[in-house]
Amino acid sequence: MPKATSLTPEALEPHTPMPLAATKQRGQKAATDKIEPLQIRIPHSQVKAIKMAALEAEQTVSDFMLACFHAYMGKRKHASMP
Repeated sequence: MPKATSLTPEALEPHTPMPLAATKQRGQKAATDKIEPLQIRIPHSQVKAIKMAALEAEQTVSDFMLACFHAYMGKRKHASMP
């Protein structure tokens, strides 16, 4: 059961939460780099595995997939060097 609140003028004022669109979303970088949507089609079983891996890494799916891309590009760059 919730605790009783004193009826003060501050408590009687309506609470207007900040719209979610006005806040920085989790995992977004500063406004210097434009964020664009990217859609891919992946089998459901792999989607679930990607979401679980991102959750374990404490990242958003977007940040996790971007980290995977950077790791792939880094490995590819070093693999082509003699």
